[in-house]
Amino acid sequence: MAEGPPEGVHVVLDPGAAFADLPDDVRDAMLDRTTVWTSNQEEAEALCRTKTGGPSTMAEAAKRIARLLPSGAVAIVRDGPAGCAVCVDGVVTEVPGFPQKPVDTNGAGDAHTGVLCAEIARGADWVTACRRANIAGAIKVTRRGPATASTRAEIDAFEARA
Repeated sequence: MAEGPPEGVHVVLDPGAAFADLPDDVRDAMLDRTTVWTSNQEEAEALCRTKTGGPSTMAEAAKRIARLLPSGAVAIVRDGPAGCAVCVDGVVTEVPGFPQKPVDTNGAGDAHTGVLCAEIARGADWVTACRRANIAGAIKVTRRGPATASTRAEIDAFEARA
């Protein structure tokens, strides 16, 4: 395994569809440095089929992905309105989503990842950060265009009503 980042630094990988098709050595080098994996179910399934075989549920995929990462890394797998599963220290927690009538899903994963990172930087635990990221994704899909992430105040207001 390659040397990782300094203590307290997270390397977040939101891989995209092409990740599973990268050459093994490139993909493995990236996984060796990743401390937070966050992807949608399809992206996680593609890597799971490549590395661990077979399809899986959102929770199973999070656990399988976590096994491919350095010790102590976190794996999050999103599935739109179903929410996400987060694997921390081998324990998987499913964090429910907030189904909305979608107008445009483009950018929902990016909104989720951005809010997830912001919440962790503010000191939230992983489940709380995932819940707020799920809210951000829910708000985003109600808006047209990829660059329409919600503000912290909008997330707070949505959470107060949920």
